[in-house]
Amino acid sequence: MPQYFGKLPTTNQPWNHIGSVQAVNWSDSTVNFDCGNSRLQVTILSPNLIRVRFSPTGEFTTRRSWAVTVDDSEWEKVAFAVEDRETEVEITTGKIRLCVQKQNSRLVCFDNANHPFAEDVDLGIGWRQGAVAGWKKIYADEHFYGFGERTGFLDKLSQVKTNWTVDALDYDALTDEMYQAIPFFMALRPELSYGIFFNTTFWSQFDIGAAQPGVWNMETRGGELDYYIIYGAEPADILRIYTQLTGRMPLPPKWALGYHQCRWSYESEDVVRELAQEFRQRRIPCDVIHLDIDYMRGYRVFTWSPQRFPEPAKLIGDLAQAGFKTVTIIDPGVKYEPEANYHVFDTGLANDYFVRKADGALFHGYVWPEKAVFPDFLRSDVRQWWGDLHKSLTDMGVAGIWNDMNEPAIDNRPFGDGGEKIWFPLDAPQGDEQFKIQNSKFKIDVTHTEVHNLYGLMMAKASAEGLKRHRQQERSFVLTRSGYAGVQRWSAVWMGDNQSLWEHLEMSLPMLCNMGLSGVAFVGCDIGGFAGNATAELFARWMQVGMLYPLMRGHSAMSTARHEPWVFGDRTENICREYINLRYQLLPYIYNLFWEAAQTGAPILRPLFYHYPRDRQTYTIYDQVFLGASLMAAPIYRPGVEYRAVYLPAGTWYDWWTGEQYTGPTHILSHAPLEKMPLYVRGGAIIPMQPVQQYVDELPQNLLRWRIWPGDNQYLFFEDDGISNSSQNQNYSLREIRVYTQENQIVVDIVPRVGDWIPPEREVIVEVVGIGEQRFTDDGSAYIFRF
Repeated sequence: MPQYFGKLPTTNQPWNHIGSVQAVNWSDSTVNFDCGNSRLQVTILSPNLIRVRFSPTGEFTTRRSWAVTVDDSEWEKVAFAVEDRETEVEITTGKIRLCVQKQNSRLVCFDNANHPFAEDVDLGIGWRQGAVAGWKKIYADEHFYGFGERTGFLDKLSQVKTNWTVDALDYDALTDEMYQAIPFFMALRPELSYGIFFNTTFWSQFDIGAAQPGVWNMETRGGELDYYIIYGAEPADILRIYTQLTGRMPLPPKWALGYHQCRWSYESEDVVRELAQEFRQRRIPCDVIHLDIDYMRGYRVFTWSPQRFPEPAKLIGDLAQAGFKTVTIIDPGVKYEPEANYHVFDTGLANDYFVRKADGALFHGYVWPEKAVFPDFLRSDVRQWWGDLHKSLTDMGVAGIWNDMNEPAIDNRPFGDGGEKIWFPLDAPQGDEQFKIQNSKFKIDVTHTEVHNLYGLMMAKASAEGLKRHRQQERSFVLTRSGYAGVQRWSAVWMGDNQSLWEHLEMSLPMLCNMGLSGVAFVGCDIGGFAGNATAELFARWMQVGMLYPLMRGHSAMSTARHEPWVFGDRTENICREYINLRYQLLPYIYNLFWEAAQTGAPILRPLFYHYPRDRQTYTIYDQVFLGASLMAAPIYRPGVEYRAVYLPAGTWYDWWTGEQYTGPTHILSHAPLEKMPLYVRGGAIIPMQPVQQYVDELPQNLLRWRIWPGDNQYLFFEDDGISNSSQNQNYSLREIRVYTQENQIVVDIVPRVGDWIPPEREVIVEVVGIGEQRFTDDGSAYIFRF
């Protein structure tokens, strides 16, 4: 095609392609394929998890100290069979069969029903200078989800997704690189699903049929191709294995599940005290107040402004007395300030903790404190030092840390001077590997090229480990903007600087669902939008949606209008209060979902296909969402809209507000005036609820309600004290509730409590919705109720 505009076309270096299999050998869990000068390796880690590695040189990279995956040797040995035939090698586990064709080294997997997946196409595996890539087939009716933090809708078919962390300011539906880089996706079609984790921290990219319809491609600028294939009959199976591979979130403190209030910035103690007083006087529940950068002295991390926050310990203590936890922001940029008695800079420089260029010069850039230097969080000694700096905050009572600007976000000129975004020089040496000798012969050269995507993750890890050391008796809360696969082990994540636009409200749920499908369950978006001014209608609708977010935080930017629930007038305030109240009533149910995520990796916010993977109708529905397995919301995303179509999958459904019953699969038209977000409950749902409180544990937990909708089901109810670092022992309570129909009666069978934690004496109301309720005083024994 003629080139009419722009630059002249460029010619890319051609791909070299993997050759034929020359020899095969295997031992323990690994099968090696000699392909001439290159080598292909297949490792069986579990019946439905296989690692594939390819090296053009025949030599594989040594395991890095910061690897996010469980080491191959840590997996329990699994039985598998290898058949070395004339034309192919077949590897069989209890769940899948993998075949490697000898002529062209192409790989394809099959499930036990002989459905193929993760199948190499003609291009197979290739490499050229600076890149290695693989190409696989897209099947008919195959859809693609996950990819970490992504804008737009759920399904990413026909899109290109780049994994490189950036400050994605002013992002929109077409933005590619984001704050998070998580090179994982799952593919779904009616007969099966599978996941791919691309195990590379270098710049990488997925092309899901954009360049070549029917073919998806993965490419990395690292020296080898390294990826995991995860087979699952349904999405939950894939996430269970993926989070076993990359780690699962710890159970957060229960207060972190309440409502958070934030602004850039609540600029003084007086403003913060007024804010807290407004929440309590207006009876709007809130657990957490975040302090943005203006609490610091000249944006120096780990300091307080002596003018605006002269008595931080007293402020934090007074807030705690009123039921508020305090979370403070910490950025990675340390003000460059020689001979100024700034302890963070002085100790960091004295111990050579900051990133340096390849020539040894100290790297600097510009962020909030102007000229700044940056800790090398890839080093374990730097993480230890940074984590211990948090003691100055935790000793005052700070309960959580908010990590921002950690992509890293840096300008080449002072903020406001029209500079450009930069990051560390790609050849800057980083990490512990710089101080290790491999085979006693040569240095391992790790540069920013390889670890750029890990900077935010390792900062979050340093913060989480520091809080754990200095808040030993209590769980802490860490929130990060940037991260990589496995970030769920260390931190919650929010979607960065969104905008007060209806489009961003609409986009928020598919963004959060895809994060959950990437193993990161504790996620949220800024309610009301960070940049710009929300209208009363937008804010009301956003608060309804925000009630569903695992992280429920309102946040707004400097120079915008205030976005607290009461600033939009009485009608909006009442709507906000009602939906925050509902959030607090549902906290026992939501806390149970967090426990489930910590145990299995299950997302808290779920797209419809997660529970209905055989229903094609659900594959592209992005504007309805499950909160756990039982509640489904169909929010309003457009101004002036009071009716919307809702899809109800197979089964019995009940309107949360009216109790009206429906039988799916069907579409209905739901009436949704401004005060109402359409909300539906699956038949058989068992939802524990509590009375409204102004903050978690404000009142004795002496009343619990189990709301049960007719239908057969069972539910495992988890409880503990919500704060202690004790989840690894028996200091918890588990109760199984079984509901079934017998002789025209609905039977509720409550199994005896298991575990050492004993809840306070309380009354439990067992309500079968639309039929009746019965009460009992809970002593942990077995109970049976008939309705």
